[in-house]
Amino acid sequence: MAAVRYTWMFRAAAVVYLLFGLSATWRFGMTGYDPSHRLLGVGLGLLAVVVGVFLFRRAKFAIALSAIGAAVVAISGAFAAPVMRAPVILAVGLLALLCALYAALAARVLFESAS
Repeated sequence: MAAVRYTWMFRAAAVVYLLFGLSATWRFGMTGYDPSHRLLGVGLGLLAVVVGVFLFRRAKFAIALSAIGAAVVAISGAFAAPVMRAPVILAVGLLALLCALYAALAARVLFESAS
């Protein structure tokens, strides 16, 4: 299976998804933060936790969802860069490059395992 080649990458992505998912679930579900978006925040937080758990198992649907999420972050970072200033533009540019690299490698794993 081709996904074994990038085990470290999927484990790192799984940790990031778990941390952000648990953070969103805690913030929207257990605190009084933004009650009008509570259902959306808890739902997306739980979705991130599920994707993180399944990334540890290298499930194809989790790899696909994480690649789509990384591509969205990369495109958003590329569009946001022109309106930012000095040190922040470097951080957002680096984030966009890392997310684009992850999305490309995850797509490669998905397409290699499909054939």
